[in-house]
Amino acid sequence: MMVILGVIILLILVAIGVSFFIAADHQTKIYEELEYENCELSNEQAEQIRQAKRNFSKPYTNMIITATVLCILSAVPLLCGVFFTKMLIGSQMDHLMTGLVAGTLVLVAIGVFFFIKSNITMDSYNILLQTDDYTPKKKNGRRIMNKYAAIYWLTATMLYLGYSFLTNNWEHSWIIWPIAGILYGIIEKVLSLKNNDIAPE
Repeated sequence: MMVILGVIILLILVAIGVSFFIAADHQTKIYEELEYENCELSNEQAEQIRQAKRNFSKPYTNMIITATVLCILSAVPLLCGVFFTKMLIGSQMDHLMTGLVAGTLVLVAIGVFFFIKSNITMDSYNILLQTDDYTPKKKNGRRIMNKYAAIYWLTATMLYLGYSFLTNNWEHSWIIWPIAGILYGIIEKVLSLKNNDIAPE
């Protein structure tokens, strides 16, 4: 009964998470083109955004520091379990480790939240001001990659499944995904450089 209850709670949480994803995607869809198209701002608007970005710089740094520290310390709860291995036995140890794993996941979740929140806000300023990774030339490279992204990732999936089924080497075939991700970034960077966008990083 407890296992069934756990599955029910899991499905409820997944349903809530998916609803949030759908709602967020619907709200941000209308602004998605700004990531690929040039932004035309008046001098007054640009200055307002620059000021808002300057005001956000300190909270941004604090959130990044907090997120990094939490992710580093997330392993501490699990490591603390070592001190109780000789004191607890059987189900007691299982219950303790389950709680410690939950503590680790909570720390990671909070850290990831701060990473995402801070970077989304900062990237929004950069997109509007067309700075850092969102200069007009880099947007052009991103736009080209976005046009062929579906074909690229479908090809990567085909290679992964084809290699895995033919060799039955599933424990090693996952390496295709990090390679595909790195290669995607390299191609996007090359396209930016091809457009003579060699602004300092």
